[in-house]
This record gives sequence, C-alpha cells and structure tokens, in this order.
Amino acid sequence: MRLIFGVLMLTSLAYSQETCQTADEDPYLLFGTKTAYTFANKGIPVRAHDIPGCQPIAIWLLNRHGSHNPEADEIPDLQKLTDLKNNIIANYKNGKYRNTNIRMCTSDVNLLERWEWNPRQNVTFAGELTSDGYISTQELAQAWKQRFPGLLTDNRHDYLFKFVNDQRSETTFRAFTEGLFRSQADNYDIPKESDEKLLRPYKFCPSWTKQVEENNDTLSQLRTFESKQEFKEMITNISLRMGFNYDVQREVVQRAYDMCRYNKAWNVAQISPWCAVFSKDDLKRLEYAEDLETYYKYGYGSYLNQQIGCTGVKDMMDFFKIHVEHETPQQPRATVHFTEAAMLFLSLTSFGARRDAAPLTGDNYHTPTATARHWTSSSISPFNANLAAILYKCTPNSNFQINDKYQVLFLENERPLYLEGCRVGLCEWNLVKNRFGLIADNCNLNFCNSATKTNIGFSLAVFMFITKYIF
Repeated sequence: MRLIFGVLMLTSLAYSQETCQTADEDPYLLFGTKTAYTFANKGIPVRAHDIPGCQPIAIWLLNRHGSHNPEADEIPDLQKLTDLKNNIIANYKNGKYRNTNIRMCTSDVNLLERWEWNPRQNVTFAGELTSDGYISTQELAQAWKQRFPGLLTDNRHDYLFKFVNDQRSETTFRAFTEGLFRSQADNYDIPKESDEKLLRPYKFCPSWTKQVEENNDTLSQLRTFESKQEFKEMITNISLRMGFNYDVQREVVQRAYDMCRYNKAWNVAQISPWCAVFSKDDLKRLEYAEDLETYYKYGYGSYLNQQIGCTGVKDMMDFFKIHVEHETPQQPRATVHFTEAAMLFLSLTSFGARRDAAPLTGDNYHTPTATARHWTSSSISPFNANLAAILYKCTPNSNFQINDKYQVLFLENERPLYLEGCRVGLCEWNLVKNRFGLIADNCNLNFCNSATKTNIGFSLAVFMFITKYIF
C-alpha cells in the first residue's frame, strides 16, 4: 500500500508541473507594451471625477493607438511560427514527453495545432489598427465623454486634435472622433493638425538617437538580466515545454511571446494558443525584460529622456495658461493628441511620474524594488494608453481643502496619477505652474543637433538642475 501511495504521489507531483492555460481561471495577462487596455486597467470607475466646488474647464489628453497588426519588419519572423508549431505538434505526437514533467496539457496542444497564420497579416496591412483596436478606441472616447459631459461636448470647435503623420494615428483619430460624435463625425470639419516635433521629438534628435536609441550601453542591464542563470533556465523550460531536448534561441522565444500577446490583444475573450508554452513566471520575467529596455531607452535610465520628453509638458502648460489667463471660456477646451508608446514613456519621465527609489537593473529582479516597481510597461503603455490633465476652476471658500482658484487633475489610463506634492493626482495650479512651468520654459531641442559633447553636456546640466530642484 505504501508503495502504491508513493507511486501515486510521484505521479501527482509530475502532473502538477504540467501547464494548462485552457483550465487556468487566473492567467497572467500583462504583456508589456502589447497588453490589452482592459487587462492593464481592470475596474476603472465609470463615474466622473467630481471635485466639490470646482468645474472642469479644459482637458489635455495624450493617447496611444489601439492594438494593431504586426509591423512589416515583424511579419517574416512571425510567419516562421508555422514551422515551429508543426515541430511542436510532431514532438508531442512522437511521445517525447514520457520522461519529462515540463509539458503542455493535451487541450493546449490541440489548441496550438489548430492555430494558423492569418494571410491578412501581410505587408499591405502591416501596422494598421485591428478591428478590436478600432472599437476599443471608440469606447475610450465614449468613456471620456461620459466622465466629462460638460467639457467634452458635441461642439467641434471645443476640440483641437493633433496626431503623428502615419496611417495608424489617422485611423486612431477617426475612431476616437467617431466615439465622440457618433454618426455626426463624418459631417464635421474637425480642427486637426499633424505635429511630428511635438509628438515624436526623438525622430528629429540625432543626439538622442546616437546616445540612447543606438547606444549598446542602453541595453546593458537587459543583457545582464538575460545572462542570469534563472533566465537561461527559463529558456530551457520553455524549450522543454515545446518538446525540444535542446535550448531554442532567444529569438524563437521572442516570436512565440509576441504572437501570444498579439493574439490576446486582438481578441481579449479568446485563449491565445502561443501563451501555452509559457508559465506565469516565464511571462513575468519577459515582462521585466521589456521594463528594463523601456526604462533605459525612454525612462529614467538616461537624462536625455527627461529632456526630450519635455515637449508634452510645454504643450500642456501653453494650453492651460490660455484658460487661466482669461476669465471667459476659451476654445478649444480639449486638445487631444495621438502618438506612440515611446512618447507616453518620455512624457511620464518628464512629468516626474513612475519614478522608483532605485534604478531597475538586471541584478535586482527578486528585490522589493523590482517586485513593487512603479516603472511597468504593461501599466504605463498598454494599447490605448493615455495621459490626461484636466484643469478645474474652483469657487473660493466652497471647498476647505482647495486653496487655489485653479486645480489640475492628472490621470494615467483613467486613474489618478501619483505626483509628489499632490493629493491623489490633484495638484494646485501654483505647484503646476512652478514645477512644470520651469520645465516648459526651458524646453528646447537645441541639444539634438549639438556638434560637440560639451554643448550637450552643458544643456543636460541645466536640465538636471531643473529636475533636481523641482522634484
């Protein structure tokens, strides 16, 4: 009896290590910059952000597009997943899993076997919004209008839209305005303009490109993390789960991960077949790897990022000053921007938000700093990510907690954004004027074309002084 019980226990232990996402009621759904908005922002309240004695008079809104088809340069690699899938299925049918505890369950294997590359995912439609991305953008616009009905009206003159010069942003603009104006959207001549230097300043900054984007040192912490034994063991476990008795290349893991998260963003209600090759711990490590990349490429890992992201801060301050300096209502009342993930990261960095007490590194994955980190790509810039600032005008003495006639509420993905010196995202205008006005007044991209490191260094020294002084 003891022998039989022991065999049963060992069998149970072996099968307990089998992953089965089709039966998982609590899957891990945070996939960095390819996270669906609904997964990154569960439980967003639908009610308006009411501030007693105050009325919203202007809104500044920065938006990322919704989910999209793979980019043109991603398609060739993702198409190779068809061969990988066939090899995985062959591994399972050939019974290579009889002697390993690390495997996918039968239902997951069957789901993966039915997966096929969608021929619509081709160069012609590369990078375009998916139908889910279009609908989610419409729904986001409707949600904003529901929260601020007196501010986001049906009057087209109350708006100014700005977007980057590409098809995806123009489609996002169309989806958003359809959400706001519904059937009237096509009949309105909506004020709009393209502003690349505001919304993609890094595209016009050779110094940033050379010293950050194309600098090998930018990814040094990511490389450190990938060199860790636990990361290598993750690759081994993923390879075993695919049925291979050797480690597949890191690029193969990335393709499967990209397809996993693309599938889940395109259809949030369906299970993504490619997610079955990853455990929850695998997904968390891959998410951290992207956090390391974005932290140094667009975040606090480089002071150049804080400087180049100031264009958003300046645009917000210029817009709000018009409303503060006039007693009568001004138009537009809403300035709405459509841009890319990079600009969301850079803007938050210039705002001084999402700053961790210690920098993220490739060595501190298991430390409290990393576990409770503020810099998380999944929650900062999922598809449809947004950063909003709402200017309120308040009646004196109507609210004992309000000492300033004007207040600004900062929201990140519709939730209050923590900023030092503010109350749950609500900041007094004097604080905003002093803190962000200083950044706006010193915001220029002169360093971008600096011929010498000395000029760049001087420019950075000035900006570092400003950020240290105000934060």
